[in-house]
Parts: sequence; structure tokens; C-alpha cells
Amino acid sequence: MTSTHTYRTADGDLIVETRFRVRFHETDMMGVVHHAAYLTWFEEGRSAFTRAIGYPYARMEKEGVSLAVAEVRARYHRPARYDEEVVVATRLTALLSRGMSFAYEVRRAADGVLLVSGDTKHISVDGQGGARRFPETMRSELEARIKAL
Repeated sequence: MTSTHTYRTADGDLIVETRFRVRFHETDMMGVVHHAAYLTWFEEGRSAFTRAIGYPYARMEKEGVSLAVAEVRARYHRPARYDEEVVVATRLTALLSRGMSFAYEVRRAADGVLLVSGDTKHISVDGQGGARRFPETMRSELEARIKAL
């Protein structure tokens, strides 16, 4: 089961935390989470972020904008293991005319130990995969929703 929690840091950054248990299929034979699973967790975090601000990714797609991953960076600090509860903290680091960037921290819920940190950069693309600007109305609404929380 997945749960989310939204809050602001002392610096005013909006953070959306997504909490869930490590699933068996995400691990290797030693019960350690496979490195690629964390990228899926980043995706889960940013999807939760857009839902939390009231502008889900599915709505962006219906309005003709998709976000293609242009860059991913992950730094592995400690392993996560099968059935541990983890928390993915996601924050928006940039909202540009043609894309967005997010930062992530994955921590073990029991003790707060940092497992993985990273970031992703996304470009706005149309239905044919060509780069496009965010419609101004979409960008303005995203900014307003983020400020309102």
C-alpha cells in the first residue's frame, strides 16, 4: 500500500513523500533492491507530486503535453532490502518553458537512513515526440498550484 504526505521545508520547498514497502520483484537473489528499481521509484515520486498539486500527469497528457526523461542521475548510498518500508521525497527544482526537473531522496522509513539520492530532467514533447513549450496556461496553473500548497 502506498501513502503520500505533503509539506514545505524551512526554505519553502514543496516536498511530496511517497511511502511504500519494497516488493519482492524489485529485488535480486540476495533480497537487495536492483539499481534500476530506484528509477521506477523516482517516477512514482514525481507522479505523486503532480497528483498532490492537483495537476496529475494524466491531465498534462490529455492536454497534449508529455514529459520525456532527458537525464537521470542516481547516487546509491545504502541498499534497500525486501519488505523494508521506504519513503521517496520528491521536490520540483525547476519549471522551465520547455521542461521540468525534480530531485529525490529515498530513505528507509524505520530510521531515516539515506539510501539513494538523485534527480531527473524532463523535456516537454508533443504527440509525435517533438520538443514543445508548455502552454502558458498550463505553466501558470502549475506555478499557482505549487505556491498554494
